[in-house]
This record gives sequence, structure tokens and C-alpha cells, in this order.
Amino acid sequence: MNDKLFSLRILLLLFLLGVSACSLFEDNGEKPEEKNKYFLSSENLAASTIQIIKPVFQALEKQYDELSGISDKMKYGVWVNKIIYKTTYKGKEVLASGVVCFPMTASGSFPMLSFQNGTNTLHAKAPSENYNDYLFQLIEAVASAGFVVVMPDYLGFGSSSTMYHPYLHKESTVGSVTDLFRAVREMVEESYSFTLTKETYLMGYSQGGWATMALKKHIEQNLSSEFELKATSCGAGPYNLAEVAGVILSAKTYEMPYFLAYIMNSYIQSGEITLTYADIFNPPYSGNDYISNLFNGKNDPDYINSKLSTNISTLFVKDFVDNVATGSKYASVRKALSDNSVEVWKTNTPMVIVYGTKDTFVTPTVSSRIYSEFLAAGTDPGLISLVTIEGMGHQEAVIPWGVTTINFFFQKRGN
Repeated sequence: MNDKLFSLRILLLLFLLGVSACSLFEDNGEKPEEKNKYFLSSENLAASTIQIIKPVFQALEKQYDELSGISDKMKYGVWVNKIIYKTTYKGKEVLASGVVCFPMTASGSFPMLSFQNGTNTLHAKAPSENYNDYLFQLIEAVASAGFVVVMPDYLGFGSSSTMYHPYLHKESTVGSVTDLFRAVREMVEESYSFTLTKETYLMGYSQGGWATMALKKHIEQNLSSEFELKATSCGAGPYNLAEVAGVILSAKTYEMPYFLAYIMNSYIQSGEITLTYADIFNPPYSGNDYISNLFNGKNDPDYINSKLSTNISTLFVKDFVDNVATGSKYASVRKALSDNSVEVWKTNTPMVIVYGTKDTFVTPTVSSRIYSEFLAAGTDPGLISLVTIEGMGHQEAVIPWGVTTINFFFQKRGN
């Protein structure tokens, strides 16, 4: 696997070298008019020709048998743009951003494919700031097959980096991402001669897996006339936050303490948890600014972990650990975790749920349990499948999940 990742990164580096700023290509986008409800502006970040893109997928074909023939589906060069759009958070307008990738063509009708990225703490790692990341490049290049590829920055990153990131906050995540979809449609209708269809593909891993499942539910139940879901891939998401938190707090140690601290900080900042930091964290982590300052957009997870403790009893107040599941004092914690979890429903569009069997960040039982719950809710077994990445942990399973997803999407697309 390490050799595969190394060779893939080399090819993607060549992809990056082939990527150019708009000085090499003249973008055919036009400035938007004020009539748009969501779309504000776009900026060309990069571009790549089909001659650069195709070898990347030829290499993938050699590494993964299930992707045989995928390079033949790559037909276009790709524009990579940053898009700025209007959304709302708690009733106030926010300028948010993301990445949108278009096939280099003046005609055709293309579906939308949206990738929701995993947990991030760095402003510099948002998709619109870090679009040359090797995983982002691979997703961007899929536009060559005739997709309009979208990657939200999430609130708190990109153009909205002056606000905190409402991490694993369902309402704002779903709202801001669907507003991005609408902004992309306005942009295409106004500035491009190809057509964006209603067909939509959703994919995401970790936080992105959770966001993707939440988006799927919202679209199916509320926006089915606006977006036609064709396929969804959810990888290793913390769909049931109470279960995830319970597993972490019941252990003696947890190797990624920033994860639960990120959640608590988000819900305290949003007002959903009505407790103080001192009600949850032991000194020296309990000061009102200690935890929030760690999540200032300048620190990566490794640094944040180093400023916390992997020992649960050292990091968290004993009463919190012992009584969060039932104690009246912690009712707001339970409600926040419940409100922001994804409850199952009888889904009516295809979905694959993927996880690594050695995942120690998000317990595998979260994925296996929610799969069973979907079936119990009446979901047609032919519409949903559970895929395990044997022997791999949370980080190692990302690329195999991506390969599974691309293959799944092309199967559902049927060309």
C-alpha cells in the first residue's frame, strides 16, 4: 500500500506540474450580476489538460483491478475554480466558499459530484486553499469524465475563516453545502454554455462521511425536486455521535483527543451545550480560552493532541465521564449529540457505507450498526451496501474508499 500511495503521489505531482494558473488558459467565466441569490464570484485557481489527467487514471487502473477502463472515461481538460457564495448561519448572512471543477468544453450536460472532506483544523488545508493536495487533485480530476465537481470549504474555512468552524453541526453543514450547490447552478447558468443537470452524486470520508449522509437525508426528504440523487458514498463517518463519544469516554486512553475536544468546543460555541469548559475538562484544559484557542485555524491535529492528554481521566472531569450518559447536569450535551447525529430513514437512492476494520478513530460498529438500522427501517437491500476495508485504520482506508466510490459512481452512472 505504501508503494501504491508513493507512486500515486508522484503521478499527482506531475498533475500539479501540469496544472496552471489562468495565465495559460483563458477561463470563459463571466462576472456575475447582482440578480443571483447565492453566487457572488469565482476565481480560477488552476487548470489541467486531458494529456496530464489521463495518465493518472491509467496508473490507478494498474493498481486497482476494479477501475479497469476508467482512463477511457476521461475526456476533457479541467478548470479548477474557487467560488464565493452567500449562505446563512443562525439567521445571519455569511460569505462562504468552496472549489468547483468544470470540464473544458463549450457544450454538454453534466451531473454534479460533491466531495465533503474529512476533519480539518487548519485554514490552510481548506479545499480552496489546498486544492493541490493529492487527494483533492484526484477528486478534481474526476471532472474530466464529465462531472461538475464541488468541494465545500465548510463554514469557518476559506472565505468564512473569521468565524469558528461549527464542527459536526448538522443544520449549518447541510444548509451551507446545499447553498453552494445552488450557487454553482447559478454560476453555470449565467456564465457557461454547458448544462448542469439535476443529477447529483455525494461522497465524503470521516467528517465528510457524516456530512454526506446528513446531506443525503435532507435532499431526499426536502429537496428531491431540486436535486436528483444518483449515488452516495459515506466513509467512516461518526453518524451516531453519542455512540462515538460513549466509546471514547469508556476507554482509558484515546489517541486522538482533539476529536472529542473539537466536538465539545463546537457545541459550546454554538450554544447547544450550556455548560462551561470547566464542567467538562480538567485543569489546565478547563480555561475558557484554552480549548477554543487550540482550534483557531492555525494548529494541526498533531499539535492540538500534544496540548491535550490521551488519558481520559486526565483530560475530562470525572463526573462528566461518569454521568454524561444519564445525569441531568449533562442534558444539553446529550441533546447536542443527538440533534447532530444522523438518524436512519427509509432511503430510496443507492448508497455504499465504507469503513476500515482496524479504525481506532471512529469505531467500526458505528458504520455496521447504522447499515443494519437502514435495513430495519425498510430500506431495499438492493439500494444499500456495506463495504469493509480489511486490516486498515481510519487514515489508511481513505484511498481504498475513494477507489470504491469512483467505481460505484461509474457503475450507477452507466457510461
